[in-house]
Amino acid sequence: SCAQWSLGRGEVAKFAEMSAPYQSMEPETGCQKCCRQVKKCVLGTFCAVVVAVCLVQAVLYKWATMHCSASSLTGYEYPGGGTDDLVPRNSLLVEREPAWWGDSFINIPADDAGQPLGASTGVIFKTRGPIFNTYVYQDILGHQTFVVRDRPLALGGSHKIMRCDGEGPSYVFSEGSHWIMNNIREMFGMYTTRSFNIWRGSEKIAISEKIGGTGSSHKQIIFRSPDQDQPFASCFLKDRHYHGGFDEWFVQEYKNLTNLPAFIPHSCCALMAFGTALQKGKDSAQQEQDPKAFLEQVPTEASGELAEGDAGAQGASVGVELPAETAEEKTVPAATAAEATAAEQAETKPEASVEPAAPPVREAKEAAVEPKEEAMVAHV
Repeated sequence: SCAQWSLGRGEVAKFAEMSAPYQSMEPETGCQKCCRQVKKCVLGTFCAVVVAVCLVQAVLYKWATMHCSASSLTGYEYPGGGTDDLVPRNSLLVEREPAWWGDSFINIPADDAGQPLGASTGVIFKTRGPIFNTYVYQDILGHQTFVVRDRPLALGGSHKIMRCDGEGPSYVFSEGSHWIMNNIREMFGMYTTRSFNIWRGSEKIAISEKIGGTGSSHKQIIFRSPDQDQPFASCFLKDRHYHGGFDEWFVQEYKNLTNLPAFIPHSCCALMAFGTALQKGKDSAQQEQDPKAFLEQVPTEASGELAEGDAGAQGASVGVELPAETAEEKTVPAATAAEATAAEQAETKPEASVEPAAPPVREAKEAAVEPKEEAMVAHV
């Protein structure tokens, strides 16, 4: 016990020796305490905001995919596209009026020439979120058949495409390693601006390329196999004024060139359609904030003289404007102004001498005959 007591005393002395430098330090000032509290508050607020944003995103994603479940699609026949394709192979994507919660495009079946073949087979909804957006296809019976969502942690643009019934693999539409060259091509305005890979699991099954250059006048996408040059599908912006001011896209798959389900090219084209419509809305808002002058401009001095001349040529019912140097602008009837002008001219005109009226023509002829008769008598 004595050995233990001596060992304990030794440990206490060693601890006191180690803590001596800290005991000699100055106490924490009020400013240091305040900074420490501010750091804690900022860190706590940041963590709370991150948690709140994640919760909001989870709620919005759950709400957008509320009816996307395998149980609701058991034995379903998938009208409009069938079990494999889910949508028609040739379709028109037509923009709808935006809503406060998101945007949407309806899907209309079409022929090879891009002409509609009937009523809509479904609609693609876009639900906005603080971290990523969610796109869901809902058919005419209200069943959600496939969903597309962003992958915010991937390099460049990347989206995951999944069936709601859980059948078949998931697909990834990703920019990936093309990101650097895509930005370079877009910066220089090349005809092929962006390339994307389409993955089925770990297998790259297709390449998607955006062509037409920069700007919104030539929006086009082609799809081809990695080992093939011939495209098997395409889509392009067909019309910007469908029923007034809505976008219309034509999505087409060529026969016997691919076994890729039709909802994959449709999903990729819909992503570009939503982005193009969003940019159009921003451009329209910018034009509303800075509209062009459409009212008639105030005439200059040269055009003012012409305007005064035109005003003087108007009818008598229109008032005559006084000279500009008067202090107050007044108008008087045109008839009164004309009388005043005539009176002024009468006062300033000098009196003219009255000349005798010329004799009548008959009297002048008789006067000319009388001298001739007298001359004849004198001759006789």
